Amino acid sequence: MAIMGFLVHALPDDLERVERMVGRMNGMTTYGIHKEQYIVVVAEAPSDKIDDEVDKIKELDGVLTIYATYMTVEDEMDENGNLETNVDIRKILGKKNTIDFT
Repeated sequence: MAIMGFLVHALPDDLERVERMVGRMNGMTTYGIHKEQYIVVVAEAPSDKIDDEVDKIKELDGVLTIYATYMTVEDEMDENGNLETNVDIRKILGKKNTIDFT
């Protein structure tokens, strides 16, 4: 299970509508609007599905971008007891080679 905190940057006129839409999505919890431009969101999904869930938000009308603030992947064991995850943070953030956390 992956847990990810992020800010959804949306157009000012679309903030409340986007917040409602994200809040209705499976595995998404919204925590209000920050500085009249960002929606605070926490997502929970299997590690191999988290990028698909975040992509759904990116496609909403009025969404400009998503800023990841936190991510953790809880232990997921395969049938042999080995830790197994399928998270590619570059895909989630839409970057190919580097991640800029500034």
